[in-house]
Amino acid sequence: MGRTGQSVEFWLEDLARRRTFLKPEEHTIRGFFFNGVLENLRTLGDEALVGRCLEACGQERFMDFFSYSTDLMFLILSTALPTLAERHGGAEAALREIGRQASTDFLASVAGRAMLLLARGRSPKPLISSLPAAFRVAMSYGSAQVEWLGPRQGLLSAQGSFMSPPFIEGLVLKVLEAAGARGTQATARPTGALDIVCEFSWE
Repeated sequence: MGRTGQSVEFWLEDLARRRTFLKPEEHTIRGFFFNGVLENLRTLGDEALVGRCLEACGQERFMDFFSYSTDLMFLILSTALPTLAERHGGAEAALREIGRQASTDFLASVAGRAMLLLARGRSPKPLISSLPAAFRVAMSYGSAQVEWLGPRQGLLSAQGSFMSPPFIEGLVLKVLEAAGARGTQATARPTGALDIVCEFSWE
């Protein structure tokens, strides 16, 4: 993925740094995104891990279309990451898996299923191009754009991203694979305090 594997501490510090830019009333995420992440943690970890994450963020459950502070997501990820890193080959791999699972949730939604139908037997481009709209639905902040560099290569640029680069990599990889792409690659890097660019391609 273009990086040497960084430690759990490195990525916990990355989450903590991103958290310093948070404005709790302004930066919110829909409850369905929280529910998706918790279900993913149940799959990647276990029920006990989900319980610890809910305790850490002080919630018993999330209502799908209610907006919650992004700060709760930091508490969830910071609690889960050490355990997931042990089980999934390091912190980067764990963050990437969480990103992949987040894409799975999007693709299972009504909008995601519609985009999959458009992409079936054709190109992954419609699905990738739909990611900025998906971000707008899930989050109250930030923006994203897709730039095509060739028939099977492009850039996803995200501004105001509180998620770490490996998360974005996993998200993009899963979308490409869901559209039937082979030989997929995605490498994300920070370009600012909360800005990320992810270069992706397929064969």
